Amino acid sequence: MIPWVTVWGYGAEIKSTQDSLLVRQKGTQTRYPLDGMRHLLIAGGHTLHTSVLERLADRGIAVSFFTAHGKPVGGLYGKSGPSLAAVQRDIPIHKFAMASIRSSLDARLRYINELAEVDPDGLYLKGEFDILTAARSELDFLITLPEIGRAFSLTKTMYYEILSRTLPKTLGFRRRTQPPFMDPVNVMMSHGYAVMYATFAVACTGAGLDLSRGALYGGIVPVIGGKGGCVLDLMEPATISMVDRVIVQMAKEGRLDGAYEVTTRCLLSNELKEEFMTRLNGSIDTGLIQENVSRYAEAVRDGGEIIFHY
Repeated sequence: MIPWVTVWGYGAEIKSTQDSLLVRQKGTQTRYPLDGMRHLLIAGGHTLHTSVLERLADRGIAVSFFTAHGKPVGGLYGKSGPSLAAVQRDIPIHKFAMASIRSSLDARLRYINELAEVDPDGLYLKGEFDILTAARSELDFLITLPEIGRAFSLTKTMYYEILSRTLPKTLGFRRRTQPPFMDPVNVMMSHGYAVMYATFAVACTGAGLDLSRGALYGGIVPVIGGKGGCVLDLMEPATISMVDRVIVQMAKEGRLDGAYEVTTRCLLSNELKEEFMTRLNGSIDTGLIQENVSRYAEAVRDGGEIIFHY
């Protein structure tokens, strides 16, 4: 089964036959059987035949659109469950945002602790771990939305800076940056988070959630264009285990070495992109995503507690 097909970059021509998706890029045509395919992700500037969308819709295959750098711009996600949009307008932002922040910070603390067991002396700068654990313990006492936003931004920035120390310095990753990306780790994060976004967006649509109405994203953290706040809230805690862990492991194995080039931006080799997508297929757990989205939708509908489990 093909969980998703990604077309990234520029200049591809995307067509279809009765039973296959055809992607021609840089003189090479690749055929993907439609049977078993669940999602098409298109990022960048390409030529898309409109018959493709009709054929994919008939088979219930979702389509997601992104900029070349992985920013979501829209999608076709199939049938929606009973709409929760009206209820979402009245959710308590503080409560729902804090659930996402707590879960994501807990996941980041667990992962960097795991990494520190391998490199206990070189991972933390003096006082960093104390700052992160203190921030976690103080979350319950934060009242205003700006306070919550500052705590989230601080801990997330520190996480990426700490993560950079476990990666080979030759890769050039220092922190999460804005595009155009000049190192392979930021490019892979952008690709991986886009795949996650697409997967969460399908689950959110099926649950009847308004994809744009978030609590953390859109409510506290600005979202450019106002798109996808709910999806970003839900996927934030899962990025660590489903994407970041894969990238760090590949870097430690030397799989990134010589598999990219940097000019005006960093470009990954086709082999690296294919291996990364294969590994994401093993790490992005669609069943677990569906479970957490369903639990979130229940909290929206019934006013209960939001508990993420990734």
